[in-house]
Amino acid sequence: MGTARLAGVSLFYVVTGSMKPAADKGDVVITVPVRKIKNGDIISSKQNGVVTTHRVVEIRRSPAGVYFETKGDNNENEDPFPVSEREILGKVVFIVPSGRIFNENYIPVLYWLLGYTFGLFIYEIRVQKAPQV
Repeated sequence: MGTARLAGVSLFYVVTGSMKPAADKGDVVITVPVRKIKNGDIISSKQNGVVTTHRVVEIRRSPAGVYFETKGDNNENEDPFPVSEREILGKVVFIVPSGRIFNENYIPVLYWLLGYTFGLFIYEIRVQKAPQV
C-alpha cells in the first residue's frame, strides 16, 4: 500500500484484492485516527513495516493490552498475527473507487488532492492520534 498524510488523514493505495468487494485493487482508502474501534470496522495497521487494511473480526482484551483479529473480506482465513492498539494507523472512513481510471504515475498527485480536500472538511474536528478502545 502506498500512503500520503495530511491534517491527520491518511490515504492508502490498495495494491491487492484482499478486501473485495469493499475495496478493490487500485482504490484509495481514507483513514482517520480514532478513539474507539468495534467489530466490523475496517482499520489500517502497520506491522513490521507493512501497512494492511482489513476488517476487525474479533477484539481481545488481556493484561498485555487490546488486540484486534483482522481479516480481508476476500480472504479465507484471519490474518496470522493480531494487531495491537499501538499498531493501528486509523479507521477507514471512506473508500475512493478507482475503476482503474487512475494512472499509477499520477498517484502522488491524487494523494495530495484527496488529502487536501478531505483535510479541509475535517479542519474543525479535533481527533486524538492515539487509538482508545
